[in-house]
Amino acid sequence: MHQIVKQAFKYWEKRNCARSTSCAILDYYGFSEYTNVLDSAMILFGGGAGERSICGSLLGALAGMGVVLKEKGLEEKEIYKKSKYLKAGFKKEMGTLRCREILADFLDENGVLDKDHPDRSPLCDKTVETAVLEVLRIIDNI
Repeated sequence: MHQIVKQAFKYWEKRNCARSTSCAILDYYGFSEYTNVLDSAMILFGGGAGERSICGSLLGALAGMGVVLKEKGLEEKEIYKKSKYLKAGFKKEMGTLRCREILADFLDENGVLDKDHPDRSPLCDKTVETAVLEVLRIIDNI
């Protein structure tokens, strides 16, 4: 298991998916001075911003990658381009960008998530892993 995934899973033990991916990315790339800010900012973005919208793992990865790329001196236009690569890679692996679609088998008719279903957690683990590995692939190829 790659170190960035280990870091993400360490955060994932006590934080939501968005916080886990953003903080792991910042730590891995040596920008931990921003970790506390994103750790707080991403509280509301887990579970597709609480609405099962865009996957929180992806949202956190976008935030973390944005900080890293900006700090590495990339222009905003190039950062947007890299974000498209991240979204495309995530969608290729997960089939969608949307939390509701990823977790469809674990939502009741009212959209309430069955957090205790034994197959749900590994799927969310996969979103965390996929998001940070896509960021790794993008940043390490700059």
